Amino acid sequence: MSSKTEVATGPKDCLGCRLVGAAGLVGIGGYLANYAWKNKTFAGKLTLSTLSLGFVNLGVARYKQTYPFEKRET
Repeated sequence: MSSKTEVATGPKDCLGCRLVGAAGLVGIGGYLANYAWKNKTFAGKLTLSTLSLGFVNLGVARYKQTYPFEKRET
């Protein structure tokens, strides 16, 4: 049975894992940004652009291993 402390103190992810995860999230953000440009309504553009920015920020956070992807070391 694993506890929260075991997960929180685990080793950091390898560079390859971080790059693949970050590339996937940034790719989703790019796809949403492209689709936002094609949308005809202002509300649609605003919504998709906001989601796109969120996914790109998550991709950067994944690469840098900051919140919500950080793993604490003791």
